[in-house]
Amino acid sequence: MVRQARSEATRRRIIDSAIDLINEIGYPAAGLADIIERAELTKGALYYHFDSKEALATTIIEEGATTVLDAFRAAGRSSSPAMENIVHGLFVVTDVLGTDRVAQAAGRLLRTFGGFNPAAKQTYATLLDEMTRLTTSAITEGDLRDDIDPEDASNAIIGALLGAELLSSALADSTDLRVRFGKVWAVMLPALISEDSLGYYREFLARQSLRAPRTPESSTVDGASPAG
Repeated sequence: MVRQARSEATRRRIIDSAIDLINEIGYPAAGLADIIERAELTKGALYYHFDSKEALATTIIEEGATTVLDAFRAAGRSSSPAMENIVHGLFVVTDVLGTDRVAQAAGRLLRTFGGFNPAAKQTYATLLDEMTRLTTSAITEGDLRDDIDPEDASNAIIGALLGAELLSSALADSTDLRVRFGKVWAVMLPALISEDSLGYYREFLARQSLRAPRTPESSTVDGASPAG
């Protein structure tokens, strides 16, 4: 039992050291020797847990994707319209991407690997599936325009989030992601929202943009309700 706990602690040190280096200098520049040095471990200890640098990156992608998806899902309420859950949930995601070091490293790795890594490819597919489920509901509820294909809407929304995250990471070290994504939403709303619901969602977006950033644990307190 003690040996297992020690092994898990070593594995965690390797992952955390890699995350720090990826966020500081990027995946291509973060060599295994740098990770070993940062973790203060031996090459043998690293290879015991990870057989390659990409295997380590895959673990970080999977952890970061879980963090982001869990935050998005926890932000929604079954009693709230799907479109509210989309808008509120993605603002919670920007909070996570702006503050969580694992999610930030995973975002950098997703850009590095794209569709060449199974975990990266699966992350994108899961995000799109999750969003398409909600956009389909939003059309049924009358908030999303009924002449828009739900998969097309999903691609536009996720693409806007990823684009905002990329620009925020490159230009502002992820510090302005919430503001940047709010401006993107303001541009997208008239193209996505039905005429009858547009005024309401402009007000809803304004409230979401102004609220203080939330941690995943506090994200369901009031943000996804009509009064949020």
